[in-house]
Amino acid sequence: PGAARATARLATPVAARGAARVVAIGTSTGGPAALRRVLGELPRELPVPVLVVQHMAHGFIDGLASWLGATARLPVRVAVDGAPLAPGGVLVAPDDRHLTVSPEGRVRLTDELPVGGFRPSADVLFESCARVYGAGVVALVLTGMGRDGVDGLAHVHAAGGRVLAQDELSSVVYGMAQEAVRAGVVHEVHALDALARRVVELTDPDA
Repeated sequence: PGAARATARLATPVAARGAARVVAIGTSTGGPAALRRVLGELPRELPVPVLVVQHMAHGFIDGLASWLGATARLPVRVAVDGAPLAPGGVLVAPDDRHLTVSPEGRVRLTDELPVGGFRPSADVLFESCARVYGAGVVALVLTGMGRDGVDGLAHVHAAGGRVLAQDELSSVVYGMAQEAVRAGVVHEVHALDALARRVVELTDPDA
């Protein structure tokens, strides 16, 4: 029963998906450890960039990026405005800035108002990725309190991207992922230790 609950495919329609071009991740409470697990299992040759919004107290993002980078095979950096979105790299949203992407494939940081009380906001990241990359988005919503990300994931879902959620058993707080599942915008629910493997499968250009 535990294994059956750990991984589930939800019966939601899936539009024809193009080649994956970006991975976007949103998380809050319990996120650092979850990110370390997922990012640590991704291969150095991942063919797409990874963008992360982690809700965190001001002043700790640089330390988080260094801590994640200590175990990840991919370089992990705090996002800088105008930086190119290079394959095989992880960019974490900085303090008090929304992380978005430009049509030219570059980081765009904004000072727009907080969304749902958050800046950076997972909603903003997901919606931006859906607008630029359409069906080429693989979006993950991990452990965390509240419902940040749900509205943005609706855009990813509508654009034909793929939405993955962490399951309840492996979440510290089953809030953000649960709200996304309830909203019907999640395609697959997986235990934390299965998410990296699924990301690799979905970003494989030969799949």
